[in-house]
Amino acid sequence: TPAALGKRMYSEIDIDIEPARLCARIISVREQIAGEMAGDLKSIANMGQLIFNSYMKNTKERRDTKKKTTEGNGLGLVDDDEPKPLGFDHPSSMYMTFDPRDDTEFAPSPLRKGNFDLLYNLVTQAAVIKLLESEDGVVVGEDVVQNRASQLFLSKFYKDRLLTHFVGSQWYGKGDDFIEELMFGSPIMMSRNQDKDDDGSEEEGGIEESKISSTPPLEIEPMRIAEQVLLKRDKLALEWMEIMETAPSEHTDIRKSQLDRLTGVAKAEPAKVVLEEDFQ
Repeated sequence: TPAALGKRMYSEIDIDIEPARLCARIISVREQIAGEMAGDLKSIANMGQLIFNSYMKNTKERRDTKKKTTEGNGLGLVDDDEPKPLGFDHPSSMYMTFDPRDDTEFAPSPLRKGNFDLLYNLVTQAAVIKLLESEDGVVVGEDVVQNRASQLFLSKFYKDRLLTHFVGSQWYGKGDDFIEELMFGSPIMMSRNQDKDDDGSEEEGGIEESKISSTPPLEIEPMRIAEQVLLKRDKLALEWMEIMETAPSEHTDIRKSQLDRLTGVAKAEPAKVVLEEDFQ
């Protein structure tokens, strides 16, 4: 017809959408991601020791790396090639469980690398929060005061890097960057207390000075704090792995309902118990 001239011709196709089939796809993807995360968490639980071994090796060899920046010669390197100490080889940037040459292995999920980095950051952050919530502090020794001081140091260190390492969209490897910066922290020495008289002034005399000098100073070692963070992360990773492994079993009831829906089997109603008047 003249009215239809110049208009794009198209045909309408009716598509039946079955929510039960969508549910099957969602469950399948969820189980795949849970299986991948279970394997990732098992690997993360073993990365703490790898980090320390790499750190000790790089310390002995005095390995350096070039400082990266968004400016420079286009290769991500500063023009003056300013060296930066290399703490350890970041395992999160080298980790990959999928072998494309293995035909029997399932292909990874589309967001495989992002999921692993997110999981790595979350379990690292959870380990730090667990240590900050501990009533015993960060246990780096038998000294209660030192453990409490180490906890306060970790709290300030974590708050200063919360927005740059754990909140919002971040570059890959921020979890390793947090641990590396903590390892590079300089030890802090501070006095435990100061003996003062009733007027608030410091007492003088050889006896009082000997008491002050005999009191060992309080030492905060970021390296030992980082060790506790990695140990706590290894433990949390194993706990989370057990949770991920139970994901398929949690879908049993859903799959049964889905199968009944697809096959048209009516759901059986629970039997009703009728009591006789004599028993009421």
